[in-house]
Amino acid sequence: MSVNTVTVTIAGREFSLNSTDSPESVQRTAALVDRKMRELMAGGIANREAAAVLAALTYADELIRAQDDNTRLRRKLDEATHG
Repeated sequence: MSVNTVTVTIAGREFSLNSTDSPESVQRTAALVDRKMRELMAGGIANREAAAVLAALTYADELIRAQDDNTRLRRKLDEATHG
């Protein structure tokens, strides 16, 4: 797989990222983080670093909840198909 270098802007700051993901995927991910950080900063979090940490915690929480839901649904499916 080739490595792509993609420049993204998050909370007004440019970052050059190396990734094997498509440039579109990297841009989409960066846009999500940018939106969350801007939302937090507009809500009163003035420090960019604090906004980044809160954004990371928000997305980590969402990921954990999605993983828990996935596990629960897999168990239900397994019970339904194997009795």
